[in-house]
Amino acid sequence: MAATGCPYFNQGLFLGSLPNGDTQISMCCFQNKKTVDKVRFDDPYLTSIRENSKTHIPSQCNPTCSIPGHIGNERENGSREWQELFKNNTNTTSIKSLHLEQSLTCNLACITCSTKFSSAWNKEYHHFDPTASKIKLAKFPEEKWKNLDLTQLEKLHFTGGEPLLNDDNKKILQHLEKLEVLENVMISYNTNGTIMPDNETLRLWSKARFIRLFFSLDGVGSVFEYTRYPAKWITVNDTIQKLREHKDACILIEVSAIIGVHNIFNLPDFFNWWETSCKTGSHGDNSKVFVKEVKGWSHGGKALNLKHLSDRHCELALNMLYSLKQYPGVNDLIRSIKNKREPGDDWIKYLDKLDNLRKLNWRNSLPKELL
Repeated sequence: MAATGCPYFNQGLFLGSLPNGDTQISMCCFQNKKTVDKVRFDDPYLTSIRENSKTHIPSQCNPTCSIPGHIGNERENGSREWQELFKNNTNTTSIKSLHLEQSLTCNLACITCSTKFSSAWNKEYHHFDPTASKIKLAKFPEEKWKNLDLTQLEKLHFTGGEPLLNDDNKKILQHLEKLEVLENVMISYNTNGTIMPDNETLRLWSKARFIRLFFSLDGVGSVFEYTRYPAKWITVNDTIQKLREHKDACILIEVSAIIGVHNIFNLPDFFNWWETSCKTGSHGDNSKVFVKEVKGWSHGGKALNLKHLSDRHCELALNMLYSLKQYPGVNDLIRSIKNKREPGDDWIKYLDKLDNLRKLNWRNSLPKELL
């Protein structure tokens, strides 16, 4: 391993998509990225980072990777994962971890998202940010990886968009099967839960080492449906339960909620659903749950940030959160609410404008504590 202790330097590759269809590369998704015409693991950009990593943490890395013990220190997180899960834990320069963000195709226009990650926002997002680019969808995303040497691969992670909408993600699994390395690979997806994998995908999953599904939910019931528009909670819950019952593959599950003014009062119901309906994966392994604060990289994220809670809502939220401190991420929400205060009504203006576009009514769908 490099002197600075990050396995991604020699063995990680991230392939990302931009709204204009361009491809970006880095060693992990937290690192600064370079736009390229052709994907090469020996790209000079990556080679330079590897050389610099021999003496110091390169400037392209996320600043949190220089803070020991920080929850966002992916250098430390990756090192632990390599030691615990990777079969051949050596420092050879080969692709062992591949993160594919091949397409920004998505079927949801979640209220904290934008055209940065979801094609479903193409029709509406200009109402909130006229300067934002619309997503152009790549015709042949498999061109990004087909010439890479993946014979040493042990971890494959898919993000989007919604990765289960992208057939190319199935093509790479078929490619790994032909290489006779699929059984060595841990496969994971960030998914919104609206898509039940087809039979071929499930067959391929059964050949892999194990599957990890990170479900982005942001709530349950009507709060989920308003937040992750136009998804239906009954459909997503049904998909999750079917996958929990699918014994042919070892499917590990993690559920998350990105929390803002709009859904913070749904947290008791969210955690209760996890406790009663999603505590284990398909082979009985314990599932995981976590929450974190919405960030301001989208218009909705800025408007719905927890700092905008009114004084009354702030008091109600803190009293509720103190009773949920046992769940991962809740203490961070408490600290954020206490330390960042800019009460305002931008979130109401945003939701009212969104309702006008979508013919909805947040006052009927979101928690009554907001009224």
